[in-house]
Amino acid sequence: MRKSRTRSLCTISAEERPWKNDIVTFDSKDDPQNPKNWSYRRKAFVTMLFGLTTMCSTFASSVFSPAFRFIAKEYNVSTEVVTLGLSLFVIGFVPGPIVFAPFSEMYGRRISVLLPMFTFICFSAATATAANLQTVMITRFFAGVMASSPVTTVGGGLADMYEQRERGTAVVFYSLAVVAGPTLGPVIGAAVSQSHLGWRWTEYLTVILTSVVVLADIVFLPETYAPVILTRKARKLRLKTGRWALHSRHETNDFTLRGFLETNLLRPVKMIFTCLIFSFLSYDMLPLKFCLYITDGILYLLFGAVPIIYEQNRGWNTLQGSLPFLAVLLGTFFAAAVNAAYSQLVFAPNVDKHGGKTQPEKRLPPMMLGSITFPIGFFLLGWTSNPKIFWFPSVLGLFFIGMSFLLIFQAGINYLVTDGMKLFVLQASNTFMRSLFAATLPLIAQPLFNNLGVDWACTLLGCISVILAWVFDLKFSYALND
Repeated sequence: MRKSRTRSLCTISAEERPWKNDIVTFDSKDDPQNPKNWSYRRKAFVTMLFGLTTMCSTFASSVFSPAFRFIAKEYNVSTEVVTLGLSLFVIGFVPGPIVFAPFSEMYGRRISVLLPMFTFICFSAATATAANLQTVMITRFFAGVMASSPVTTVGGGLADMYEQRERGTAVVFYSLAVVAGPTLGPVIGAAVSQSHLGWRWTEYLTVILTSVVVLADIVFLPETYAPVILTRKARKLRLKTGRWALHSRHETNDFTLRGFLETNLLRPVKMIFTCLIFSFLSYDMLPLKFCLYITDGILYLLFGAVPIIYEQNRGWNTLQGSLPFLAVLLGTFFAAAVNAAYSQLVFAPNVDKHGGKTQPEKRLPPMMLGSITFPIGFFLLGWTSNPKIFWFPSVLGLFFIGMSFLLIFQAGINYLVTDGMKLFVLQASNTFMRSLFAATLPLIAQPLFNNLGVDWACTLLGCISVILAWVFDLKFSYALND
């Protein structure tokens, strides 16, 4: 009798199901509508779309950098002034997360990516057709604000689909796409700027690439945020059954303008700044977060430093001087392989061993490796940059810097997510601070390297990296041995 009753409940349609308290949920733990139950192939495809969309954002930030000299000549200003075009784009990543992170928690990941990226295309086109330098700067800033949407939102999208055991591998391949943007940008931008097309085609190219990716997103990118999926399911059930009391938990939120501002904007802003203050007051989290911020800033500092090292010192042309960025990209590929191997061979078995849970610090050994190789890269880059020395050792230094960046970045993000912080607050606060560093450091690249010289400037950065590595290893080595 009990078995037949259980069987009848399992086969009952969603329209006839007696939903408890009229709250619509997934039909079972294996419900295919739940993004966590999607097939591996579908998850991989959605991750690829997320990665390509974010790559368009980061590509746009750096493709502009090889054009500094040409823009300065056209508008009769110094290259230091034109560098603001890069910094203003990255500064746009500061206010963007405050809006897009809570927006994605209310309306879902899909619309939070598509709408801002369409606006980003419009601002990039405006930069390409700008008649004066002021228009270039203003449109670059607003393009950066809109481009911050996938950087802020996609982390939540990955968490929607992947369990803790799988997330590390997913973040590896997503991060590769993210890093490929700013490292390929200078190479492609140099080829375009130096050609008969001119610097404006760096922006036209951004418009074309992003339009293709956004069109693919419109056609193929599904919603991944479970509360929004359940809200749509509840809406369909109400229309089919006429049971107007059916609703999702998400629909119990206050969707009025006042409720949106208070719950999804003002409160998150308070939480973000509280998170930032806590980070800087907490000895436990400060070394880790500072490592994330400084590594992201260093990547953007290289956009100003590499041309000095290879174009100014060695006499290479714009295209040749951008090719060393490929060493940074190769370094990130190597780091991705290390992170993927660690996630599959060490971290995942540890999660299985402890019943699906493990210490967040178990995410960190790749980061500790990266903190050691980071200063090695700077010392090698600085002290082999003399034009009399063959170029390969300095390029090898860039390889170590790229490898270290991804080792530190991926492990740090995985650790913070595993540590249980509210995801959109984590994403927004980290994007906020990383963007401040990434926007500031390119502005000091030319004064730093021109006044101190390449060797001593890299030595200074290497010494800072040594201090960070020492503090980090001292703090977390005890937790890793538990």
